[in-house]
Amino acid sequence: MCEQHHISPEAQRQLDALSHFHLTRDKGLDVYNPNDNADTTYLVNPPHSAEALRDVTKLLDELLHKKRLVISRRQETGQGLIKRIRNEKTRLVESCALLTRDYFSGYEIDRDIDVLLGVNERMGVGALAGLPLHTNIDGKTVHEHYLKYLRQIRQWLITPQMRRYRRNLRVRRQRRVEAIDAAVKDALSLCRRARLIRVDGNYLQSVRPTVTPDRISSDLDRMVRNMRHNKRHFGGLVLAVLKIEYGPEKGYHWHGYFIYDGDLVHKDMLKGKYILNYWIKVVTKGDGSGFNVNSASARHQLASRLGIHEDHLAIGAFRPGDSLQQHNLDTLISYFGKERQSLRVKKNTKTRSLRIVRGPGYRELKQGRQRLSDRDLHPK
Repeated sequence: MCEQHHISPEAQRQLDALSHFHLTRDKGLDVYNPNDNADTTYLVNPPHSAEALRDVTKLLDELLHKKRLVISRRQETGQGLIKRIRNEKTRLVESCALLTRDYFSGYEIDRDIDVLLGVNERMGVGALAGLPLHTNIDGKTVHEHYLKYLRQIRQWLITPQMRRYRRNLRVRRQRRVEAIDAAVKDALSLCRRARLIRVDGNYLQSVRPTVTPDRISSDLDRMVRNMRHNKRHFGGLVLAVLKIEYGPEKGYHWHGYFIYDGDLVHKDMLKGKYILNYWIKVVTKGDGSGFNVNSASARHQLASRLGIHEDHLAIGAFRPGDSLQQHNLDTLISYFGKERQSLRVKKNTKTRSLRIVRGPGYRELKQGRQRLSDRDLHPK
């Protein structure tokens, strides 16, 4: 997998659309969960922390990857004067300049976020938020103060220690992608036919405010145990990749990608519905909710929204040799492997946000492959 294929510009456009969809649809953050503990501290209002973390991550990435960060646009006034006015980048800069450590109370702060909070404390540029960019403060325009603020952050981020830290983050993310990629490739190699299923699980709106990282981790662990051992309900399951995230709107939720033996499972839409109902009725005792991406209406809507044919969404029947579907599958794997944003509760122990699960179907196919190999080596 992750092989390079020559594809047309139109196919590349579809891939870009799918990649953008995966990265923005939930605005989710990775969740690192502590073991159950009555003394665990949680934020009173987690959405504020999630939104703050999203803005900081976006700003830091842009600061390092772009030679020039444009935080305003120029406009001519009725008197012929040119002045700077706000744009989307200005909102992002102001949002980050206003952040204090209180936004992350109860959560660990990554080193690059700590750099930004330290600059905020020293410069106090958040006091300028909301002022017109051409307003003069202490001999400089607000726009110039913002530029000085961004240069200070960049200067701290490009120290050898911080470069090494961010490089390690990229390495860790790549390892996650490679682990998922290898597991998916192995599972597909075992299946004569494969059925690819996407299901997202969350909680009812009325329950979400009370759901903690421990709750979703415990619920998902129960589901994983059943997937590994319950042949009656998950007999054809070869592989499942499950990712816990936190989103300001959805709260704690998970994304799941399931590979089934296509010789045993022929109707992926019904199987996706079954997985979702199992999460809702059995695992969460009615508190759950979710989304079956393989349902007919969801497939039509997603394909239409992205301008991609339904056969290339990396769900349903897997067709080896279909380069566009393969590219879309690689895009999906990259999405599951992302570790760019994280909320870590302040505890020494934490469970993983990513789970790679091999089901009963994997063992059956692996044993069948081994029997064939033994027969070839020791013919009668």
